[in-house]
Amino acid sequence: MDARGLAARLHDLPALPRRVLIAALIVAAVGIARLSLVAISPDAPIALWWPAIGVLFFAVLASRGRRLAVSVVVVIAVAIGNLLGGQPLELSLAYGLTNAIEVWVVVRVLTGGAAHARFTTLKHIGRFLISVAVGTLLFSILTAAAAALLAGADPALVASSLITSHASAFFAVAPLALVSPSIPLRVPAWEPLVQTLSLVFLTVVVFALAGALALTFLIITTLMWGAYRLPPMTVALQTVTLAVAATLATATGIGPFALLLDTDERGAIFALQLFIMTHAAAALFVSGQSADWNRAVDSLAARERDATLVADELLQLNAQKDDFISAVSHGLRTPVTSILGFSEQLVDADLDPETDQAARIIHRNARRLADVIEDVLELSRLSTNEGSTRPPADLDLCLLLENCIDDTLVLAPAARAVTVERQLPDVPVIIHAVEQDLVRVFSNLLTNALKFSPAESTVVVELIAPAGSAWVDVRIDDEGPGIPLAEQEAVWERFYRVQSPQHRDVPGTGLGLPIVRALVEHRIGGQVTLSSDGVAGTSVVVRIPRAPLSIAPPTQSAAR
Repeated sequence: MDARGLAARLHDLPALPRRVLIAALIVAAVGIARLSLVAISPDAPIALWWPAIGVLFFAVLASRGRRLAVSVVVVIAVAIGNLLGGQPLELSLAYGLTNAIEVWVVVRVLTGGAAHARFTTLKHIGRFLISVAVGTLLFSILTAAAAALLAGADPALVASSLITSHASAFFAVAPLALVSPSIPLRVPAWEPLVQTLSLVFLTVVVFALAGALALTFLIITTLMWGAYRLPPMTVALQTVTLAVAATLATATGIGPFALLLDTDERGAIFALQLFIMTHAAAALFVSGQSADWNRAVDSLAARERDATLVADELLQLNAQKDDFISAVSHGLRTPVTSILGFSEQLVDADLDPETDQAARIIHRNARRLADVIEDVLELSRLSTNEGSTRPPADLDLCLLLENCIDDTLVLAPAARAVTVERQLPDVPVIIHAVEQDLVRVFSNLLTNALKFSPAESTVVVELIAPAGSAWVDVRIDDEGPGIPLAEQEAVWERFYRVQSPQHRDVPGTGLGLPIVRALVEHRIGGQVTLSSDGVAGTSVVVRIPRAPLSIAPPTQSAAR
């Protein structure tokens, strides 16, 4: 979308069409100036409204370079307009010079010397209002001084009259040069029509029918509706149309401001200009705030779309990674199994010490590689939500834990003398589950507990099976180095290893705990939690159902 306003687009045109259009704007400003002085307010001490200054602003803003050449033309154009309006030559030239200075200052402050003026945010609108305030104040002082010197006018009265006249013209007309006509409609097509008809209806009621000054506030409600909901160019056109309608109605004796002309002419003119200025300024601020809000909404929507695309890409990459790892692992399983078979034969054979040592190293590392392959394949199956191929059956959990403990102790180095304390019920605890899934869960947890426990320490295995409860807890406590609080959630991620020397010295792949969580939560339908003070000891609690149930496990704590 092209965010440039009409003045910026005119500025970027080739030299010939740009100069022709700028000249047309200046000629139009002369005609508007004469119309304001002669036709609309011939008997008033000052013009009811001075929209010519807004058109001249458009012309100077669209020019290039330092904009001094067009400013000189503005001096001549305003002087001609005042001469046609019946002003003396010297006063007309003075007014031309002060108008040119005003427009040049407003453009300079607004653009900061840049080629284009930005008018897309509330901050830009604030800068525009500041530039108008600076330029109008300077113009009023200079013009009041000229009127006092050349015509003997009261400078305070002239200055106060010109401030509202020119500020209201800038606020109402200048946005036509600044806002982009390319901003799309974001509301239903019927809404601009209904809003415009409502604005026209209220304007007719206030100026043509009621004529009560107290009812003029009704118009601003509908104008704010448009400023908040419609494109800025639509609001700018409505604002300048409202200003023209209010001025023409007052000049022809219609409306609430016309009623004051007979008793307080200057007060009536001031009230009209204040009406235009407040409506235009309010529309600018609301429109700017709405534009900022729409940009924020669009930015958030774009970020959400980007995040969704990234998430989809990550999911695809993760699936590709799992497929690749699964394919590689399947490919490695057969040769590793062969290596294990032959290495077992070598270990059992009567070999010389050097060869026997080499055979045992081969067998130990082949077993380790086989375990890694099985872990990767198991994770691959779990990540695709592939259910167990074996049916659940009634099991004695006490017996299953006894067997897991015995099998794990056989594989543990005897020299470390780590013992396992069994706190199991004397009676069978029957559950309905897949035996292989439970064996894998408790074998992984017991292996970790034994690996990380110091020599001559104790691992406690406790089975808690309250009578009448649908859930049983298996708790495994060790006396190892503990897991820091900041890493207790990360240990459930694939390939994660705790970043401490005591943990790095123990061999492992970082796949055991992710497999445990996936099996417990996705297949068994239970819950697993881990707790540690981060200094010494870790407790893991596995909560599993006695039978497959559709209820969630109750909240439980792993801490004693």
